[in-house]
Amino acid sequence: MNKSLLFGFIILSFLVVIALIAPYLPIVDTSLKETVMRQKEGGGLELPPFGPSADFPIGSDANGVDLLSRVLLGTKETLLTILAIVLIRYIIAIPLAVASFYSGFFHKILIVWNRLFSFMPPIFFVILILGTPFIIFSGNRYLWIMLVLALIEVGRVADIFYQGMVDISKKPYVEAGIVSGSSPLKMLKNYYWPPLRPFFIVQFFSDLGRTLFLIGQLGIVGIFLSVEFVSQLDGAYKALNTSNVWPTYFVDITNHIWSHPWLPITGTIAIGITIFAFSMMSSGLQKYFDKKYKRA
Repeated sequence: MNKSLLFGFIILSFLVVIALIAPYLPIVDTSLKETVMRQKEGGGLELPPFGPSADFPIGSDANGVDLLSRVLLGTKETLLTILAIVLIRYIIAIPLAVASFYSGFFHKILIVWNRLFSFMPPIFFVILILGTPFIIFSGNRYLWIMLVLALIEVGRVADIFYQGMVDISKKPYVEAGIVSGSSPLKMLKNYYWPPLRPFFIVQFFSDLGRTLFLIGQLGIVGIFLSVEFVSQLDGAYKALNTSNVWPTYFVDITNHIWSHPWLPITGTIAIGITIFAFSMMSSGLQKYFDKKYKRA
């Protein structure tokens, strides 16, 4: 029995169901109403974030919004965001890997791309690029951030599939296809893609978890996917988060971890469970395909 695949599928299915039905659950406040202050039981007034209580089962955020509602409503946005990022990455990476295999020019591009963004953790490049005024004040900020997050790791993904094609090219049956005069397109379709397809599926789920971990770091450094600029009394403008993706709970984590621990803990649990699900799916699919092809 493939327990990894089963557990991963169950958890991931649960998350997908939550993403779909969250707006219709009675415990969810779809309006995400802000509570500026409330009265304490013993008297006096209290400012947000509010701790766990009957009104806020797992507490509230810094604006007095029910945290449970934000988490459940943010499930769909979080899953769709990382899925879009990985899809964009693979749409660019796979053709680049194939082109690199057949063309020395594209192979050089792949080498430069991979080395450029691999000598330091991706988060450093993300912060550097996303900190440019063009992206910060862009009306399409959300799309630009997703594109940057996708492009940063295109070289790594393309190199993985390129190396896979190189290994497959050494197999005897591939040499037979070359001798028979098969075109590059036919070789790709009949000889390279079938053994790469299982690897593609396994790597895809692995990259979903990797991408979620990457955008989780954005919350720590205070980079939001979508913002609204609000004028301050001193004439400056402050960027306020308008997104419900889970990494936003890590903002000011060094302060909240001691005074309002339910904020970072909530984000950690949500992201941790989801990454665990993707990891289980990836591991389970790897075992499934290994067993399948060994039998064959």
